[in-house]
Amino acid sequence: MKKVTEKIIASPDLSVLKEEHANKWVALSLDYKNLLAVGESLSSVLLKAKSYSEKVVIKVLPKLGYAPTVF
Repeated sequence: MKKVTEKIIASPDLSVLKEEHANKWVALSLDYKNLLAVGESLSSVLLKAKSYSEKVVIKVLPKLGYAPTVF
């Protein structure tokens, strides 16, 4: 099983996220600069972004809030 490490980041730049991503799951590069996948469910985003070994997966909340998880 792959060891998951946690990193604290200070205010990531989420400018890649737009209003149309609200209430959807997204996969981003570790630097938050590239949008890798978008989907209605966590499983669909993980499937779409499976070729990326490391990614940040978040559920985009209304008003562009976020809850990040690194996979």
